[in-house]
Amino acid sequence: MAVYITKINGFSVDIIQPVQQMVVDYANELGIDEFGIFTYNWPDEPKMYLDTRFDGIIAALNPGDTVIVQTPVWLGVNWENAFIDHLNIYPNIKKVLFIHDVPPLMSPENHYLLPAYIDYYNKFDILIVPSQNMYDFLRKNGLAEKPYVIQYFWDHPAQILYDTKPENKKIINFAGSAEKFGSLPDWKDSKANLRIYGNPVGENRSNVQFVGHKPESILLDDIRSHGGFGLVWGTINKSWEQYMTLNTTFKTSTYLAAGLPLIVKDNLAEVEIIKRKNLGLVVNNLEEAQEKVLQISDSEYNQMVENVDNFAKLIRNGYFTKRALVEAIFKARFD
Repeated sequence: MAVYITKINGFSVDIIQPVQQMVVDYANELGIDEFGIFTYNWPDEPKMYLDTRFDGIIAALNPGDTVIVQTPVWLGVNWENAFIDHLNIYPNIKKVLFIHDVPPLMSPENHYLLPAYIDYYNKFDILIVPSQNMYDFLRKNGLAEKPYVIQYFWDHPAQILYDTKPENKKIINFAGSAEKFGSLPDWKDSKANLRIYGNPVGENRSNVQFVGHKPESILLDDIRSHGGFGLVWGTINKSWEQYMTLNTTFKTSTYLAAGLPLIVKDNLAEVEIIKRKNLGLVVNNLEEAQEKVLQISDSEYNQMVENVDNFAKLIRNGYFTKRALVEAIFKARFD
């Protein structure tokens, strides 16, 4: 039995392709080979050409193999459905779906596509889902009961200067788009400093600094050396804030890989683990976040840093991804 995993190529938007590449790199360590899928724009591609394309992608496939599909492929749900139907030509193929994102939940205008995606998910034998919340949501919306593995956290490879220990500075680091943040007025009278790693939306002021975008390798060292906390927060887009209650976020793992304690909202998908492992502050709003940052003692902060460092060893070395892949394969072939 051979095991394969899909990966998109030629996709330049955000961190989507690098994250799929990271998963494939860890999969390769487990002896799993890649099925590369090149992104292109041909929505009305004739079936004959599409079948030929699929044959090329899965040329190494044999009956009895296992295929892990990283979804979405970003070629549309009809394309993904056709791909799975093509896999089913081969007998005894086990199909595992690794859900990175659910497009209908990412923006209100795409919500009408949810039934089509649920139908697509139902074609798989095993699911890897980001959280229990996501699985429960999908079940309530038509997903058939089936074996599943919870991912919990994204991994984040990191090579940083660990001899620099984060310090209890009254700093809140936010890596993301300031345009989506929408809460800068909340820092008007705050003694907690906000550092934003994104495009500036105004002038620097005494307690707000726009640092600008930095490559991941530099970002981790920078936020570690400045210390304080890493902020994982929703946006002024309410649908995206709701999405964060279902899907795990890569930025959470960015901060953890850097060794920084977190600040998260109390409905984040990963919140129970963050509370249980004492990996940071869980708050209801940004005013509460600022208050807690100003009140936390050095000993409390240092304990969080130690907890984060122990937990981050899993994230820095790919154990969440490798565990999810191995468990899914066992459920497909052993259970």
